[in-house]
Amino acid sequence: METQPRSGTTMILELSRVAPEDRTRVGVKAANQASLLRAGFPVPDGVVLTTDAYARFAARAADPEGTVDTDAAELRHLLRGVLANLGDTPLAVRSSGVAEDLPDASFAGQYETVLGVEGLDELEEAVRRSWTSALSAHATAYRDGHELGATSMAVLVQEMVDAETAGVAFTANPVTGRGQEVVINAVPGLGDKLVSGEVSPDQWVVRGEEARCEESPHAAINSEQAHAIAELAGRVEAHFDGPQDIEWAIAAGRLHLLQARPITALPEPAIEPIPVPVEVPPGFWFFDGSHGNSHVPIDRFLAELVRPCSTRWCGEFGYLFEGLEFRLIGGWPYQRMVPLGDRQGPTLPNWLMWLLVRTLPMLRRRIARALEATRSDLPGRYIERWYREWQPEMAETIERLRDVDLRGLSDQELLAHIEQARELMATGILIHMRVHGAMAPILHELVHTCEEVLGWDMARSMDLVSGTSYKSTEPARQLWELAELARSRPEVRSLLDYRGEDVLDRLETADGEFVERFSAYLHEYGCRALGHTTLGQVTLAEDPALVLGMISGQIERGYDPQQDLEDNARKRAEALGEAETLLAGRPEDLRRFRRAVERAEKAYPVREDNEFFCFSSPLALLRYAALELGRRLASRGMSDITDDVLYLDIDEAVNALLGEADLRSLVRRRRGEQAWIDAHPGPPSYGTPPPGPPSFGFLPSDARPLMESILWSNEVIMAVDESSREPGWPWSGLTGVAASPGEYTGPVRVVMDESQFDKVRPGDVLVCPATSPVWSVVFPVIGALVTDTGGLLSHPAIIAREYGIPAVVATGEGTTRLHDGELVIVNGTAGTVAGATRQGDASRSLSDGG
Repeated sequence: METQPRSGTTMILELSRVAPEDRTRVGVKAANQASLLRAGFPVPDGVVLTTDAYARFAARAADPEGTVDTDAAELRHLLRGVLANLGDTPLAVRSSGVAEDLPDASFAGQYETVLGVEGLDELEEAVRRSWTSALSAHATAYRDGHELGATSMAVLVQEMVDAETAGVAFTANPVTGRGQEVVINAVPGLGDKLVSGEVSPDQWVVRGEEARCEESPHAAINSEQAHAIAELAGRVEAHFDGPQDIEWAIAAGRLHLLQARPITALPEPAIEPIPVPVEVPPGFWFFDGSHGNSHVPIDRFLAELVRPCSTRWCGEFGYLFEGLEFRLIGGWPYQRMVPLGDRQGPTLPNWLMWLLVRTLPMLRRRIARALEATRSDLPGRYIERWYREWQPEMAETIERLRDVDLRGLSDQELLAHIEQARELMATGILIHMRVHGAMAPILHELVHTCEEVLGWDMARSMDLVSGTSYKSTEPARQLWELAELARSRPEVRSLLDYRGEDVLDRLETADGEFVERFSAYLHEYGCRALGHTTLGQVTLAEDPALVLGMISGQIERGYDPQQDLEDNARKRAEALGEAETLLAGRPEDLRRFRRAVERAEKAYPVREDNEFFCFSSPLALLRYAALELGRRLASRGMSDITDDVLYLDIDEAVNALLGEADLRSLVRRRRGEQAWIDAHPGPPSYGTPPPGPPSFGFLPSDARPLMESILWSNEVIMAVDESSREPGWPWSGLTGVAASPGEYTGPVRVVMDESQFDKVRPGDVLVCPATSPVWSVVFPVIGALVTDTGGLLSHPAIIAREYGIPAVVATGEGTTRLHDGELVIVNGTAGTVAGATRQGDASRSLSDGG
């Protein structure tokens, strides 16, 4: 059947009559289906509304809102011909773009598919939706991003397969790139639930005669059916002479082929590791496990920014060491405390140290500086500078660089922008070190004062300042406002857990006000790098589906930020009231206590807040700039893909942009080295631990607290000894640092880095190596926290106290001993994690919030 208007253009073609030369009229999807049908594959019969129909009814009739308003009478006449050809049966209506299903642009998820269409009215609506999808914002952006031409759309209408089981199959492993290995996903019923991400599928891997089931939540297919699907997929691959992604369905025991497209962006097969020399510099080096994804090797692009020894701040305070030095050892981040003169000797007796600090010029200068810093209150002045000067200046620069249109910059302007981002990062590191050096004596003063005049331990003294890190909890509080908006809007709620790339378009259609406020949130809080050692991890702004999932989790969990604020305020008031009562008859101790609290209330929030401005945002800006540089290198044929830039040093990438070097061989070698690094994580430390610190009794009394505070601070932040303990066997529970009080029973969710945030479900016990402040968006959803590393002043400990959830840090082995779904009892008061033996415990804690 062919339908032609007076102009002679062809409006409808039977699928079986589509010829190879008709590709530009029927689109790639329909042309491929026709090719398979002619070759004898089990493709459902159908017809195609050609691009001539689109041109006549849709393209010139699209209104500014992106919908299609056609001549209804003429269109319905055309569609009656479709129904007459296919008969009275449910139909599947699929868009078939001329630029779709190409080797380098699949358009997967960009266009519309409507299943179960019956009757003229439903067919008309489905065709309109297909045409409209070609005009959507996300499809337009996809075309622009792949430098494709103008829209040209056909619509494929086929007999609907009433599937008992359906799914997809890849003739090459889409994760590893390995060929001769068919990966099959299967779900009961129709395959749209799989494509939309609504359900998790069964997964089979077929290699030769072996069919291995890796996941089977539904038992949708058996081994024999897996072999049949793999055989069908293999024949499609041979037909098109290249790796294919097919959609299939089984109905009444018969296997049907619904679609086939080339696999785009197929990764190269597993890279052959290239050994990296493990060169350990002199000194004692410990693994930098103080941030969320420090178990991930650091990017070369980023490495040079964090490597230098940070010395300036130590001299400003007069600390008796040079600073902290960061190095990559075997590709992994390590740090050490560099002694004065970079010489580590034995601990000397106090009488000899007393003599040295009064005779050696270097030591005399340091002690003099320490006395001056103490007497002039340099720590307090630096905290004031943070609020008055450093934080506002960092925020202004971040906002200015964030709003730059990188694509609109010339090469020279882009390189200048990268240099500004590098300078911002360097400035942020210096400020971070300065405020760290300032916080140490102030918080140490609070803890030491509470211990001496009240007999309190550190955990109790932290009650006096818990809940004051407002900046670290601000992103979650602002997200709560969006959750409150979504709570009362069913259309929005139904889309919060949708993971399709068109989620914002769907939300825009459902609720424009919500999308406007959500976009404003991403603009304000999304420029945050999720990891501290890699630019490869997307930011919050780049993953709106993740943020929407957090909103959904807040709603399900019943998160109430106001309640958290009130609980923390009450805890502070109770601790303060108790202390005031105990010290009522001791005016000198009371004055000392009040001074320590007043100073700590200003310093404590800076521990978390500075991370947003000094690390997270500068790293995000550097990521955006690096990816734009990488895009230009790839577009000019110097590398294969945008992310290749992360395997280069900054100077290598910059020099390549200015020249015409082919970077492919260098990137391949670096990828091989990275594969070896990934497979060979380093030990907790290298070198011989230095002798214990002196008692500092040789110092003038005014300088002693300053020196003691920095050693104390490093331990309560990193807890190196606890975090690096060797695993015990058999497992009978975990012990660590009691970081946030309370007890909670719930299921474990191991999250190794920020890319796995979408694993977290409301009520989970989050188990991770460590966290950074950006992880705070996850905390309203979880019930408890367990980390491998960290101390009482580590990021995870502080954030857990802000949200009032039990936390045990520095377990050393939480991520290796605990497994997803395992029920555990987290006691943040005792610092223990134990297996839960009673299901009732879990249900009680999950229902009442622990």
